[in-house]
Amino acid sequence: MELDVKTLLTINLAVVCLSSVTACYFWNQYRDNVWLLCWTVATAICGVALLLIRVFGAVPPLAIGPPIVLMLFSSYLLIWESMRLFNGRRLQPLRLGAIVLVFVAVLAVVVWATTGVNQRANFLSASLAILSSLSAYEVLRKDNEEFLRTRLAMAALFGAMAIVLALRAILGWLEPATATIDAYYDPLGGFSSLVNSIAIIGLSIALMMMANERTSGRHRRLALTDELTGLPNRRYFLTQAEQLLRRGGKDAPACILMMDLDHFSKVNERFGHTGGDEALISFAALLRQQLRSGDLVARYGGEEFCVLLIGPDRTQGLQLAEAIRSALAAKPVTIRGRLHPLTVSIGLAPLRGGDIDAALQLADKALYRAKGAGRNRVATWDGDPRSNLDLAAG
Repeated sequence: MELDVKTLLTINLAVVCLSSVTACYFWNQYRDNVWLLCWTVATAICGVALLLIRVFGAVPPLAIGPPIVLMLFSSYLLIWESMRLFNGRRLQPLRLGAIVLVFVAVLAVVVWATTGVNQRANFLSASLAILSSLSAYEVLRKDNEEFLRTRLAMAALFGAMAIVLALRAILGWLEPATATIDAYYDPLGGFSSLVNSIAIIGLSIALMMMANERTSGRHRRLALTDELTGLPNRRYFLTQAEQLLRRGGKDAPACILMMDLDHFSKVNERFGHTGGDEALISFAALLRQQLRSGDLVARYGGEEFCVLLIGPDRTQGLQLAEAIRSALAAKPVTIRGRLHPLTVSIGLAPLRGGDIDAALQLADKALYRAKGAGRNRVATWDGDPRSNLDLAAG
C-alpha cells in the first residue's frame, strides 16, 4: 500500500516544528545545556527544508533542490552533534564545517553526473543513514559511565531511522534508472516518511525524558556529595557505611578514622575562605591518593573528614592513618598561588559489632586527644579508659 507522501510530509513538518519549539523551551529554562540549543537548530533547519519540499514538491527546481538536500544533511549532522554534546564532548565547529564541505563536494559530483532526482535522493538517504547510525552509536558509547535507562530507547529509534534510510537507498539504487528529473520514485512507498515521523515523535519524547533523568540523577548525587571536594557527604557516609558493614559482616575487622585539619581557622584568616576551600580540596585529593579503592571516605563537616576502613585491624588502621598524616605534613599545599604547610590530626577507633555510631564517638574522642596532645598526631581510642593508648606524632 502506497502512503500519501504529501500527508506524511505535512505530518513530518508538524512533528519537527513541535520538536524544535519544545527543545527551545527547555533550553530557555536550562541555558547551560548547549545540546538542547543544538537540537533546536537542527530540527528548525529540518523544518525549513521540509517546508520547501511541501511548497515546491518532491521534485523542486534545480536551484532549490541542492540547498534542500544540504539543509537536511546539516540537520541530521547537528542532531548527531547534539548527542555528542549531551555526552560532554566539546563543540567542534571546524570538524562540522569540514564534514559539510566534503558532503557539498560529493553532492556537486552527484548533481553534475546524474540527471534523475532519485539518484540524489538515494545519495541523501545513504548519508542520513550514516548520520543516524552515528547518533545511535554516540548514545550508547561504552566510555560513557553515566547510566540512563532512556539511552536504549534513543539508540533504538536512531537505529530504526538508519535501517529504513539505508534500505531506501539500497532499493533505490537497485531499481532501473528510468526516472528522470520530472519523476520521483520512492521504493518504500512513503514508508520511510512514516517511520521518520514516528521516530521523530519518539526521539522528542525520549530526549526530554533523558534530560529529566539526567537532571534527577544529578540532584540525587548533589544531595549525597560535598560540592566543594567532590567527596561523599555525611549523609551518604552514614547510609553507605551501614550497607558495607552488613555486606561484610559484623565480625569483620574494621575501624574509623576521624580527621581534622589543624589551625584551619588561621588558614581562612590569612588566605580568606577561597584559600580555605583550596586547602580542603588539596586534602581531599591526598585522601584519594592514599586510601584504597574499597575505603569509604567523606567530608564529614567543615574541615573534618571521616574514613571507614573495612579489613584492616587496629594496627593496620594506625599505619594507614600515619601514612596520611605524614604525607600531608611532608608536602606543603598550594593556597592562592603560595606554598603553605598544612597538618592534620587523626583519631582512630575500632568498629565492633557493626555499631557505626559508637565507633564514630570513640574516633571523635581519639581526635580530640590528638588535638590536645599537640596536633599533627594520630591517636587511638578503644573505649576503655584504663587501656594503654597508642599515640603517633610527627
